Amino acid sequence: MTAQYLLRFDDLCPEMNWSVWSEIEQLLVERNIKPILAIVPDNQDRALKVDRLAPDFWERARAWQARHWSIALHGYQHAYINRNWGLMRLTRSSEFAGLPRSIQKEKLRAALAIFERQGIRADCWVAPSHSFDWTTVDLLAELGLKVISDGLWAWPHTDRRGITWIPQQLWGGISRRPAGVWTVCYHLNGWSMAQQDQFQHDLEAFGSHITSLDEVVKNFAERRLTLGDSAYAWIRWLRKHRLAQIRQTLEALRI
Repeated sequence: MTAQYLLRFDDLCPEMNWSVWSEIEQLLVERNIKPILAIVPDNQDRALKVDRLAPDFWERARAWQARHWSIALHGYQHAYINRNWGLMRLTRSSEFAGLPRSIQKEKLRAALAIFERQGIRADCWVAPSHSFDWTTVDLLAELGLKVISDGLWAWPHTDRRGITWIPQQLWGGISRRPAGVWTVCYHLNGWSMAQQDQFQHDLEAFGSHITSLDEVVKNFAERRLTLGDSAYAWIRWLRKHRLAQIRQTLEALRI
């Protein structure tokens, strides 16, 4: 088996970087690539407000879904309220992890209600900054959202709740990987021309290996988590944090 890649774009909202997105969208349409688009239902994060507000944002979102692009529920307001690592232990900024069940449920219901009013179906869950907990997972299952895009495994799996976990292990660009399903997470708001050019190059180099969320869910709906999966994810987590610690040390030495 060869590596397959999923493309995921986070932080989509009415005030995203539209000039960059227009170039990306054109490339995706030309190559018939079906990405995951993680939409913030009610953005209250000032850091994501980088461009003019698009009054037709939800109309555009409906058009994306009509193309069979997958729409992810990207939290509720993208407003971090604590420093909880959550399940993934990748960042210490959270909108959900550590909160009481009642508050998390209220947020998820409000987020899904916005999608429903706008005629959008939530195809999967993407937590802001990867931070959510088992309470979040239980509530997602209860509310009928049965796909989560997160985790450092090489392969997707479905848990006892019936939730399919699609791993997300790469950031910023596609790179050659061994067999597995590799989700590449992009944050386009701050892209330079060089990053746009690299994205186009990656599509040309890896386009035949890019898949869609629908295909992955269909192919891995019956697969269960293995000890090998867990060991692999743990090794990747250790490597990621070790590299982060090295970068922090180098930055401190420069000061």
